[in-house]
Formats: sequence, structure tokens, C-alpha cells
Amino acid sequence: MADPVLNDDSEVAALKERERFAQILVLFGRHGLKGLSARLGLGSGGDETLDSARPEAVVALLRDIGPVAVKFGQILAMRSDLLDPEWIEALTSLQDRVPPLPFQTMRPLIEDAIGGSIESCFSSFDEKAIAAGSIAQVHAATLLDGRDVIVKVRRPGIERIVDADLRILRRLARIAERTIPEVARLKPDELLRYFAESLDREMDLGAEARASNAIGAFLKDLGVRTARFDWELSGRRVNIQERLRGIPASDLETARRSQLDLSALASTYAQAVLRMIVINGHFHADPHPGNVFFLEDGTLGLIDFGAVGTLLPKRREELVRLGLAIASQDTGSVVDILMLWAGEPSVDRTRLEEALADLIDRFSNVLLEQIDLGDIFQRVFALLREFHLTLPPDLALVLRTLLTAEGFVRRIDPHFNIASELAPIAKDLIRERIRPARLRGEAGKLLASLGRAVLSTPSLVRQIEKVARTGAITVSIAPADLERLRDKARGGGTTPPVYPAALAVCAAIVFSSEPQLAALLALFSVALAIVGWLKRR
Repeated sequence: MADPVLNDDSEVAALKERERFAQILVLFGRHGLKGLSARLGLGSGGDETLDSARPEAVVALLRDIGPVAVKFGQILAMRSDLLDPEWIEALTSLQDRVPPLPFQTMRPLIEDAIGGSIESCFSSFDEKAIAAGSIAQVHAATLLDGRDVIVKVRRPGIERIVDADLRILRRLARIAERTIPEVARLKPDELLRYFAESLDREMDLGAEARASNAIGAFLKDLGVRTARFDWELSGRRVNIQERLRGIPASDLETARRSQLDLSALASTYAQAVLRMIVINGHFHADPHPGNVFFLEDGTLGLIDFGAVGTLLPKRREELVRLGLAIASQDTGSVVDILMLWAGEPSVDRTRLEEALADLIDRFSNVLLEQIDLGDIFQRVFALLREFHLTLPPDLALVLRTLLTAEGFVRRIDPHFNIASELAPIAKDLIRERIRPARLRGEAGKLLASLGRAVLSTPSLVRQIEKVARTGAITVSIAPADLERLRDKARGGGTTPPVYPAALAVCAAIVFSSEPQLAALLALFSVALAIVGWLKRR
């Protein structure tokens, strides 16, 4: 009997997805992962877990599945807070390199994107690609005005391939989260959401141009150049950028023979990476040597802004608070911030504070120039894995960027320490935080809060009257906070009764949907509780 005709696009898509699943099942078997595929409901096999799977086999599987799986593996390679070192090492080996497509295949795509023939825009065009990845490939060319440029063009059909494989990856992740406990800890939904966003940015070649332009404006004052783009010819499918001339930083032997001041260039590079993250909040997220050039004029150049990261002001404030807490050895506040980032999981807080205190103490007496960021990060990652704490994806990207940067500068100069570059940045950050415009802004926020507090006074009076009339106070305590109080009681701690008292009074007020008064009332509550405590003494 003949196969039924599928007229509905959704039916065709479902059939193709089933075929793709069948292909993936074969790949699982080919790499000795039948047990893992069985756990995912893709076939029959042993009772294999993620822990028993060989990292090399999983990496080979990702490579065979295709570009989306490879790029997801590269995202996972940034998550040392989630995965053990042997997994990170294996995943780091994934390279997004594929054979370039023939020029005759790419030519129509280029001409459609630029709105004319290649000859009408370029005086010369190298048909042989100088680089190729799963998303796009790159050709050298010269514009009619004589400027040497790089033409990056997206591969045909890649959007459809990415969309289809991303759907399958999401489905696999949901199944794995339900069936494999060690996968659930990795928060696959959050990982895939972040991955989909970064993949969408990489698919938009115009986004690379915009990021290069915006971040380049910030880097200009640091003596770092980024490529200029031809905005008339650049778009989502094609971008045309200036070709920077110099020595690739990956070719250190040639750079050393050229008598460049590599120590100065390493310092410039370190300052650029750190300031992009800490000051600008928008940064090149893949500053490996292949994306860095030592330019002919002795300056530094950065290319390929397909991968960028963003730290919103709120996150940068949290990082500042974390730094201050570490500097004052306030492990309680350090734990508070880590728990906030991890989504307030259930952990042994006392043991976590002890482990952090030991870690902070280990580095507290070390001179700044002697600090090894790589060593610190590895110890922090091990601690996060031990307590099953995860970092938000934006912070994981920051740490990975810093590790890439430190590895690069140490290749240039084994004695160079990127941590020593933090001092001038810290000074600039302090100046930025106390500048008059910022202080005026903070003062304005405070006045606005006080104004809302004045307007809310009748509500406050009603709450006080209710407490006085009924003699009852409604208390709301989060389960995690309640457990923490129980732990302290069981441990025979010397915590004064001021804290439960203050918590009770604050809860009685905050529950009333007047959040703008929370800070003011909390201070008032603590003051009253302290007075009561002193009287009892």
C-alpha cells in the first residue's frame, strides 16, 4: 500500500522529527551509550547514568549529532560550577570547524543579501574561504574604494537546521530532567534558554556588527581597536567588516620575533577584558588568541563579536557586594549572595560557611600579584559542585571569560598576573560610585521612597492600631529561614533574641502589601528589639 500523502506541514515536521530521533538513537549506540539512551526513553539498554558515561563518548556523540549539539557542548564547557574537570576538559575539545561550502553555492546568497552582483560591490573577491564554521564561513575581498574587508556569510538552510535540532534538544533535556537526577541539578531548562538566546545572536550577523561597534566605542579609549563595518551591505545573513592587519595572537613565535612589547600588550588586553566586564557591563565573551591581533601600529585588535555577554547593573552591584563581603571575611553575606544566585536551594548552611571561611582564609594573606585566579576559580567551582550550587548563566560566562583571559596572558608572560590589573579598576569603580551625578540619582530615589512612606502613613497607623487592639502579630517565616533558626537552636548558639524578635515585628508589617516601608520598618523593629534586649540584661 502506498504511503499516505502528508499535506499538513506539522505532520511533515513531526515525521522528520521522528526520523531525526531515530538517527540520534543510532548515534547513541555507535558511541556505546545505549544505556543512556534507554534512560532517555529512546531505546532499550542498560541502566547507565550520566556519571558512568565516558566524557569522550558523549563528546563524540555531540560532534556527530551536528552543529547545534556541538555549540551546546561548548556552552557546557563553560560550566565548571556544574561539571567535573574531566567533563570540562573533554567538552573544551569541541571545535566548531567544518569544511567550507563551494563558492558557487554561497554566491547567490551573498548577492541576494547585498542587493546586487559581487562585481558591482567588490573589485576582488577570494572564492576560497579563509575560515568556516557551522553557522557561517568567511571570505577575503576588496571593496570598490580599495578597502580590504572580510565577508562573513551565513550557510544556506542553517536557520531551519538549528530550529529543528534545538527543538529535539529541548525535548531530550526535558526527558533527562525527569529521568536522570544528576541532570536535573544542571537546570537544563535554564541552560537551554540561555543557549537558544546566544545561538539566535550568533545567527544574526548584523548583531555581531552592532556589538563590535558598541563595545569598540568603549575600548577605543583603552587603545584597543575593533573592525569597522559597512552598514549599507551588512545585515542578518551577511556582514562586511574591515580586515585588521597584524599578527594573530595565536602566533606568539612571530610576535616575539617582531620585537613587540608583549608585556604592555598583555596589560592592555587584561585591562580591556576586565573593564568590559566590570565597568562597561557588555563584553567580548570569547577573547581567545584566535580573536586577538597585534596590529601593525603596535596596538591591540579584537575581532569576532559573535559571542558577547551582558552584566546588568543589578548583577554588577551584587558582584561588588560579594567582593566587599569577601574582603571583610563576612562569610554569612557571601553565602547569602551565592544562595540568591542559586535560587535558595536547601543546603547545610553551617558547613557551607565553614568551607567558604577556609577558602577565604587561604587567600587572605596572599599578595595581589601572587594570586592565581585559575586556582581560586577551580576551588570555588569545586565548592559549588560539592554543595550543588549553580551560578546564573551570565556569571558563568564571566568566569569563563576571565579564565580564558588569564590563560592567554600567562602564555604571553608566565609571570604576568591578571589579578594585579584589578587595583586601578577598583579605584575607577569607587570613583564612579561616588560621582556627583550618581549620588544625586541615589538621593532622588531615597526622597521618592520617603515620599511614598509619608503617603502610606495611614496604612501604617491602621496596622499598629490592629496590633494594639487584638494583641496579635501575624508572622510569616520562609521554611529555609525557619530551618536555619532551628539549626542555631540545636547547636546551642549564642544568637541573641533580638533577631527572632526583629523578624517577627518586620513580618507583621511587611505582609500588609506595603513593601516600600520594609526597609524603614526593619530598622525601627531592630532598634526596639535591641532596647528590649538591653533591658533584660
